[in-house]
Amino acid sequence: MKNYKETSLVEIINDAKLRGAEATEMLKQLVVSTSIDKNGYEKPLSFIQIRKAYYEKYYPEYLPKAKERKPSMKDLILAL
Repeated sequence: MKNYKETSLVEIINDAKLRGAEATEMLKQLVVSTSIDKNGYEKPLSFIQIRKAYYEKYYPEYLPKAKERKPSMKDLILAL
């Protein structure tokens, strides 16, 4: 499960089974949890949110790193 972006649901389920009861319970909790969207409606977590939460817990080293942003025009002017 090294490739974060190409990991499928079946691979996550199989990995959770190999890790034992704690991982399977966490996965079950993620599936039944909900989030609030921008309009204030409650909705179930998407596969992408579940995958990210699973990787944050068990494989944080394989999560993609955010690219460093260049300073904005405002930041450059305020730094004068």
